[in-house]
Amino acid sequence: MNVLTKSGTILILILLFSFQSRQDPMAGKILDEVGQRYKKMAGFSADFSHDSENNAGEVKSTRNGKIMVNGNKYRLSSGNITLICDGKVVWSADKKSKEVTISDYEPEPDDITPERIYTFYQKGYKYMFMGEVKTKTSVWQTLDLEPENIQKEVSKIRLFVDKKNRSITKWILFERGSNDREVFEVKKFVALTKVDAAQFGWNKAEFPGYKVVDLR
Repeated sequence: MNVLTKSGTILILILLFSFQSRQDPMAGKILDEVGQRYKKMAGFSADFSHDSENNAGEVKSTRNGKIMVNGNKYRLSSGNITLICDGKVVWSADKKSKEVTISDYEPEPDDITPERIYTFYQKGYKYMFMGEVKTKTSVWQTLDLEPENIQKEVSKIRLFVDKKNRSITKWILFERGSNDREVFEVKKFVALTKVDAAQFGWNKAEFPGYKVVDLR
């Protein structure tokens, strides 16, 4: 290898390493401020919409949902499914089949779980500030997060953050390969000062007649 070729190879490696390790400081600052805001809450509840779109942006299905979160405990309802987690066990109730599945709560280290939703970007993601979007009532800052692991099913997460109060207002998950997307938008958000622990436990009376499938 001559000196010119060797120098060129070293330069390419340096540039490649710099690109892979670089994080956008502005995006990082916004994400940190978002995380700090939510960490101060005892918990939160939110109403949201969920649209499934193809790669042309055409909506294939739409449904609404509700979620309540307290640390690693959560309660999520969307369509026919209700998920309840007390931090150790997950109950998945299907209204259509009248069946509830019980399993241990064992998320993988890099899973985006409710308690990690505001910190997951800190490891395994590259992030970039993409600009601002004006709505009728506010300004949203747009951030793109890309997983460093190219084997992940999601190729990109696009976050929209309210510039004024640092709340996440919308996020889009892009599917790797097809570029189909799942679009979530917060319709109502409530910061909780107190959380009723009973909301995160299984209440048989709330789901009468359901068949129980225990996978533990």
